[in-house]
Amino acid sequence: MHALIVGAGVVGLATAAALTERGWTVTVLDRGAIPNPTASSFDHHRLIRHHYPDRPVYARRIPEAFAAWERLWGVLGERHYVETGVFALSRAADDWTDRCRPMMEELAVAHEILDPVAISARLPFVNAAGVRYALYTPEGGALMAEAILDGLVRALTARGAELRPDTPVAAIDGEGGAVVTEGGERLTADRVIVAAGVGAARLAFPDRPELVPYRTTVVYADPPEDLASFWEGAPSWVDLGTDEELWGMPPVAGLSLKLGAGERSRGGDPDTERGTLPADIAGVLAAYGGRFHGIERFTVRSAPTNFWTMAPEERFVMVRAGRAVFVSACSGHGFKFGALTGEDVAMAVDGGDFDALAHRLAGHEP
Repeated sequence: MHALIVGAGVVGLATAAALTERGWTVTVLDRGAIPNPTASSFDHHRLIRHHYPDRPVYARRIPEAFAAWERLWGVLGERHYVETGVFALSRAADDWTDRCRPMMEELAVAHEILDPVAISARLPFVNAAGVRYALYTPEGGALMAEAILDGLVRALTARGAELRPDTPVAAIDGEGGAVVTEGGERLTADRVIVAAGVGAARLAFPDRPELVPYRTTVVYADPPEDLASFWEGAPSWVDLGTDEELWGMPPVAGLSLKLGAGERSRGGDPDTERGTLPADIAGVLAAYGGRFHGIERFTVRSAPTNFWTMAPEERFVMVRAGRAVFVSACSGHGFKFGALTGEDVAMAVDGGDFDALAHRLAGHEP
């Protein structure tokens, strides 16, 4: 069996790897380079964490995601994961972090509750004023995204997969099991899998929900020398107990620390708004004002802008039409599930219960 996969992000490449494990041959197309530095999946690293208070199915799938990454390390022959631990802060009863606790207890996720005194001792970079407690998990940290994508490309090349960069697709023919490139070439296969990330919104597909491109800027920065020791061995974070969705990672693998601010994301055009503006950087740093000590003295090293897609209700999407399958597994939390999503999509096209897998992928309760 032969699969054409449109999109060489983490879902497309992980699906290709899972299909080759099942004996399929694969051809992967991407509109840019492979890996593509403008893909939603591309960055130095991405966060994986257990904190999921309002998406219980995703919370339950995190252990499955960790297991899928372990299987992928076996395929790649390398382990591209730095475990830092992850914390979130609670400032009020029933806030985002407070709602995480019952889910962790239900799922028996190892965690600790740090009071303000413990926060000051173990997280000295945090301004603990007004914080009730920190919810810390020893498991979780940095998936080294760039290295993972490079490793998948090497593994697929070694297995004889055909990788075709700079091949933008104009149309999908599900009934014919084909794609038509912008150059007019028609390519056919037993199955077509569309995992085009932010580019998927350009492609017509029956019953595909509306996908909205979002633009976000992350800031890589170094603390001042007098605060550098505060960050040695620090954990990642996923919520600081504010209205802003503040998340990020400490310095790991020779990289500067990474500051993310979800509320600073906005709709945008991935073809015309790739540049980072000074206001983007200032907005992220301002969101951390008063949260981390000395943030106003941090030195910004880089500030990449990334695009990703939001689906209705922030769900993952998998629908089919004839011999074609459309996948959008992003909505702002796709990379951590990348290896698992690849396995699920491969199972769905290789004789699995498609409807059940699509239902699970979308985060619906059984």
